[in-house]
Amino acid sequence: MPVTIENVAPCRHKLRIEVDAVKVAGVRAELLQEFRKQAAIPGFRPGKAPEPMVEKRYAKQLDDEVRQRVIPDGYRDAVKAQKLRVVGQPQIESVNYVPGQPLVFTAAVDTAPEFTLPEYKGIPVTKKEQPVTDEDIAKTVESLREQQADFSDVTGRGVQTGDFAVVNYTAVCDGKPVTELAPDAKTLGEHKDFWLLIAADSFLPGFGEQLVGTQPGEKKQVLIDFAADFAVKPLAGKKATYFVDVTAIKEKKLPELTDEFAKKIGAETVEKLQAEIRKGLEAERDNAVKGELRKQIVDHLLGKIEFELPKSLVEQETRSIVYDLVQENSRRGVPKESLEQKKDEIMGFASQNARERIRTSFILDAIAQAEKITVAENEMEERIVSLAARYRVTPEKLKAQLDERGGLGEIEEQILVGKTLDFLIANAKVTMAQA
Repeated sequence: MPVTIENVAPCRHKLRIEVDAVKVAGVRAELLQEFRKQAAIPGFRPGKAPEPMVEKRYAKQLDDEVRQRVIPDGYRDAVKAQKLRVVGQPQIESVNYVPGQPLVFTAAVDTAPEFTLPEYKGIPVTKKEQPVTDEDIAKTVESLREQQADFSDVTGRGVQTGDFAVVNYTAVCDGKPVTELAPDAKTLGEHKDFWLLIAADSFLPGFGEQLVGTQPGEKKQVLIDFAADFAVKPLAGKKATYFVDVTAIKEKKLPELTDEFAKKIGAETVEKLQAEIRKGLEAERDNAVKGELRKQIVDHLLGKIEFELPKSLVEQETRSIVYDLVQENSRRGVPKESLEQKKDEIMGFASQNARERIRTSFILDAIAQAEKITVAENEMEERIVSLAARYRVTPEKLKAQLDERGGLGEIEEQILVGKTLDFLIANAKVTMAQA
């Protein structure tokens, strides 16, 4: 099968593929028989109409079906014969087909970059020791006590620092409701039953301090100066008046650190709770240290080698990163206008990040091939079981879902990347340092 290749850009090629006329005619003959079996032609039962009549009546449909069957097979055969490492999907740009003649088409494809690996054994890395201290355990215990805290109503006194004031409020700015000026940040302009921690860094600067001394049932006007760089642009650099009703004062009371408390958390005693916390913190530290070592390995490799990347992959990965960034910021309550104003910054970050991710992927894949690092079936099964437990579904259901959307390859790639990085760490030149 004649194939010509034109290099149109780095990692971008145009293939001219010619499928033999005899092969095309054979496909057309098979299709004609399929059409004949179901052809609805007056005067003939299905399957009995003469072939020439069926061919004439369904000529256009036959031509379309021939293209749909021949082009994918011809493309796959050409890629295999030319030993091309294609990434992404081909773009079929032109098709020339006349019955009885070869079918000729062109396909634009992106291919994996070609490069020479740098020396990847003995990469210098610094490993920081991060031992878990008694203070770390005490902080975690305190956090657990905070989570189990009770809140009791306070009577007979006004709001104090450290209290939670339950308030209703509305706000005006420049003579207009803040909800009107900043409709995408409605909670800044109006809220009911809002639990406000009376502390300097809580809610808006200076808000809580102005409520100190206020008792339940009292009303208070709170004046706020929004900073010039305030995230909600319509309010940046302006003054607002908040009309606040204090409906209740809540005082937080932490539970005592006893074996009874430990049992509520899932441990038998305080001692065993602290031991479990230590074990968990050590696992977190180990993962953090491992993550830092992996980052050093990747940064080193990226600094040692540069090569062109397939444009389509960069564009696809950039879109994915932009989508994730927008979703994350939306969940954090960042207004749409703020994201729009930072559009160029977001696109620049996403494009750079995409290039680094793709370069890393190609480099690690090449190292995995060189070292014959592979993913075993049992490793896939273990990862699926772990993910299924996290998402609270059966492994069988998760595997079926992943298979349906082509996600098993992604899982395999994640495992392969992890194993390759672990190999590089095991062969790195490690210098120990204190955190």
